[in-house]
Amino acid sequence: KLQTQAARVAEEIKTNFADAEVSTEVGSGGNFVVELNGEVIFSKKDLIACQSERFPENEEITKLINAKIA
Repeated sequence: KLQTQAARVAEEIKTNFADAEVSTEVGSGGNFVVELNGEVIFSKKDLIACQSERFPENEEITKLINAKIA
């Protein structure tokens, strides 16, 4: 499930930010983290940008990126 979610979020970022560089890293512990320029903007385990352990919803990462670059 992690790889499927990672692929979905990567595609979302590439679609909405054509010049973005996207990389994925498989770790352990069941976390799902999204970073923007080295800053964590979403973390499933650390509850950054979410209230419970969950994967980001559709377009949620796009909204978080837009808020950071605005």
